[in-house]
Amino acid sequence: MSERNVYIEPEERAVIRTADVYQTESEIGTTGYSDTLLSVVATFDNSGVPEGFNARCMVGKSKRGEVAMRLFAIVDPVERRFVRVGFKSRGCLAMTACSSTVCAMLEGKTFDEALAITGDDIKTALDGVPWDRIHTVYFAIEGIRALIGDFLIRQGAGIEELDRVAPCDTCSVGCIMTEHCSLRDGRIELRFGKVAG
Repeated sequence: MSERNVYIEPEERAVIRTADVYQTESEIGTTGYSDTLLSVVATFDNSGVPEGFNARCMVGKSKRGEVAMRLFAIVDPVERRFVRVGFKSRGCLAMTACSSTVCAMLEGKTFDEALAITGDDIKTALDGVPWDRIHTVYFAIEGIRALIGDFLIRQGAGIEELDRVAPCDTCSVGCIMTEHCSLRDGRIELRFGKVAG
């Protein structure tokens, strides 16, 4: 049995570097990714920050490489409906695909409809996500809640309204896997402000 040399760089890499998408992992080939997922990565047109956005969030992790998505949305404040959603991502192909897919799924949806989106919905839309990239699906779901929470906080909502409209389950797999969450930070700031005030 020969020893694997982990220091050999592949001759060709599937690496994306744009203003909105930064692939941090040098992946050898596209093994394990569905054709649908790869098609989303090759053809997405919803990256970036929509002009006039009134909600934004960031979710991700830094352990064993940075993987994160930032979502930006224009929300109709009367109907509480997503009008336009864009993204910036950092990480692997699955992170880009999940970011783009969740943006497309959110547009036109009310907050209640958006919160009903599941990880299975995202996996189905992409014809699967490799098991070792499944955290990207959880980040997309947590991103929905964080985007809604950011909008509510910007509108002056307190903890009570956040808990009613976009509740967090700190013991859920998604929350535990999401090391960085702008909604978690926002909730802490609201609670600290309430205690300090």
